[in-house]
Amino acid sequence: MIVKSAWAFATLGVIVVACGGATGTLATAGDGGVDATAAGHGSSGASSGGFVVRDAGLTPGVFASGSTGGGAATSDAGSGGVGGTTGAPGSCLGLGSACASGADCCSADCTNGECGYPPCTGDGLACGGNGDCCSQTCTAGSCATLNTKCLTLGNACAASADCCSGLCMGGACQPSSFCGQAGDSCASAADCCTGSCTMAAGQSLGTCGVSPPGGPANCGVVDGQLCGGTGTSGTGAAPEAGLPACGGPCCSRACAPWGPSGVLVCQPASGCHVVGDLCTTDGDCCGSAGLPGGSMMPVTCVVSAPSTVGVCRNPMGCKPDGDVCKLKTESCNSSCDCCSGNCETQDTCKQDNVGVPRCAPAQCVAAGGACASSASCCGNLPCVPSAVDGGAPPFVCAGTACIAACGSCTNNADCCPGTSCVSSSPGTPGVCGPCNADEGDAGPSGSSGGTGASSGSGSSGGGTGTSCALYGQVCSSSAQCCNDIPCDGRCEYPPAQ
Repeated sequence: MIVKSAWAFATLGVIVVACGGATGTLATAGDGGVDATAAGHGSSGASSGGFVVRDAGLTPGVFASGSTGGGAATSDAGSGGVGGTTGAPGSCLGLGSACASGADCCSADCTNGECGYPPCTGDGLACGGNGDCCSQTCTAGSCATLNTKCLTLGNACAASADCCSGLCMGGACQPSSFCGQAGDSCASAADCCTGSCTMAAGQSLGTCGVSPPGGPANCGVVDGQLCGGTGTSGTGAAPEAGLPACGGPCCSRACAPWGPSGVLVCQPASGCHVVGDLCTTDGDCCGSAGLPGGSMMPVTCVVSAPSTVGVCRNPMGCKPDGDVCKLKTESCNSSCDCCSGNCETQDTCKQDNVGVPRCAPAQCVAAGGACASSASCCGNLPCVPSAVDGGAPPFVCAGTACIAACGSCTNNADCCPGTSCVSSSPGTPGVCGPCNADEGDAGPSGSSGGTGASSGSGSSGGGTGTSCALYGQVCSSSAQCCNDIPCDGRCEYPPAQ
């Protein structure tokens, strides 16, 4: 992939998981509450004298993703503390999501258009209770430190290199993606890009594992992880020339800006999961039993006990629909051996809605037909989960160019501008949110989504999360896209020629 000559992300600083930096406090905690200035943070709580005042401290529920227990591993999520909103899936947005106000976010905090970690007392500073601290653990009157090598979410920072997340925004470490980076704070494994959260005894939060589960794949950076560097580690600064060629180290082959942070992360591919990406069941993986365009040897999800998360294994035989392939205009160390036909001689390698080259049938699939990714669908329509959970086929081509709020999705690009795909954990299907369930459910076809793009949601079921279109979402001009991304009908960069 390439970008325009003007590098749009210079203000982000160095995108790297580095170490160091001083800790500090962003709030003065009194009785366990957290105060946030109205200028810097949004909230749905009451305001007084220019401050938004919350009556209870932070809880692990701040990591929730819009459903009961969605991102929190503890029973106190949603018990009245800061964050922890519960309700229908997609009723609120998780950390790192684009937002218009604190009311959109499960954390009740919207900073610079992103659902952020609420103000908190930094590591090592005085505290009166767990809810005061960024680490959510107050020991002997001071806030515990979760990671001595980099600063976890909420801690005061001077540069992005100080933060485990790779993003220092407004003087505090904030989420750079929809899932936690290696070493950053987490309440459960579902909060982490790597699917692993290690928590010490007596602590309310833990830290995300460094690496995703091992498996038979030639990539090492999964959806949501930082990808600005080279090689298979994903570390290092984003190159001045633009995006990493061929998606850099990403298993999805799509390293692009995450809206609204603009930080380069591995974008989730549409539909089924490609080789090397996280999975929990065989059905998550391209080429698994029940998905179209497979070989006679179904792909499986390799999970090593005691973990419950694994990776999609390499296919045996030809490449099934949805697997990564080689476009005729570029070479990215992928073959053309698609089960649907060799892509050197047939039109069987097509880009999905975030630009990932995917094996697909030569004849596109009409709305309502079985698909493996949006690359299979006519007009690049979204490929979304079946209306019946566990039903056949697992994924179908939608009837509209984008899915309205409350409809099912597999990535942000499926959803209409103004919404994003909210999932209870990385890699699992979600719904386009924020979703107000009281205003109706658009269903998996996104029937009210329309075919155009605007600064709103394009739906009747919510969708006030952002005023710009996220990566891969439909657009009619580049002015509608976040992070100055060009528009070719969708907000995305063209493949390298």
